[in-house]
Amino acid sequence: MSRIVISASLALALAAGAVNTAEARSRATGHHPAAFKTERHTLPGEGRGDYMLADEASDRLFVTHTSVVHILDMTTLVPVATVSGFKKAHGVAVAAGKGFASDGDGNAIIVFDLATGATMKIIAGGQNPDNILYDAPSGMVFAFNGTSEDVSVIDPVTAEIVKTIPVGDKPEFARSDGAGQVYFNMEDGHSIGVIDTAKGELVNRMVLPDCEGPAALALDTANHRLFSSCGNGQMKVVNADTGAIIASLPVGEDPDGIVFDARSKRIIVAARDGGWTIINQLGADRYRIGQVYKIDEYAKTLAFDSKTGRVFSSTADLVWPTQVPGKKLLPNAKPGTFRLMVVSAR
Repeated sequence: MSRIVISASLALALAAGAVNTAEARSRATGHHPAAFKTERHTLPGEGRGDYMLADEASDRLFVTHTSVVHILDMTTLVPVATVSGFKKAHGVAVAAGKGFASDGDGNAIIVFDLATGATMKIIAGGQNPDNILYDAPSGMVFAFNGTSEDVSVIDPVTAEIVKTIPVGDKPEFARSDGAGQVYFNMEDGHSIGVIDTAKGELVNRMVLPDCEGPAALALDTANHRLFSSCGNGQMKVVNADTGAIIASLPVGEDPDGIVFDARSKRIIVAARDGGWTIINQLGADRYRIGQVYKIDEYAKTLAFDSKTGRVFSSTADLVWPTQVPGKKLLPNAKPGTFRLMVVSAR
């Protein structure tokens, strides 16, 4: 997902004081918090995870985890299959009775059987495919390629790339509005790109002022509102029709996951610092921070099951590498500690 360069001193500060920062944000809201509970389920394998997909039609939860994708029964959370063979698994989409998972370091999309996890085909795609989604109006799968700065359009029936859309920026999280448009964050240009899925073309860019490295994105389809995270600790509320900025709210540092719960009118923003910012939607153009929910550090990407209201994330116990001045410093995972996080209302 988002590429974050963290100095050694900042990384140590995050590791030592992240939860305290989250707690301070929570106290600062001044509102009575809603009641949530967290369950943790250990999954085998090494490393940390990335995107997840809660597919309500198949009742399956797909959890990416370094070289594999775990497939779980979403009701019981019992593992049912594993997709293997990734150099680095990123995202999952489901279409035409198949699974499509992006292999970032392999520059490929792995097509797999939903029941067994067996690989059906490997599609050579763009460079560093990251987020991937299915767009129902066009019937196509869209894979967003970070290094080649383009989007691969895949026919899920034939499992072939039928078009490549250049976007001229590093694409991040994407959302389909179910009405012919796909929105996606553009990290370097601090903007939201808009693809007309019938044309297969980039048709608009909506600039996000004072938004560094936008990564996560959520969409309120009823009110045509986009919720975009910024690496400098903000969430922008954007009019999806005009690109106007409706509101800007403080959230955790380097937020990398957002979901919108249309039933409860809540936006949940996941950062890396051990706190999820929960924002109440009071109206299409009115928003208020309700609380910061304490969670495990680096539980930073989210998937949402609208049937049950559960929010899924993943993380592991963190191991910070030795300081190297001027080098990118991100945590590794302690072996055997990778876990699925399940957060639900009490």
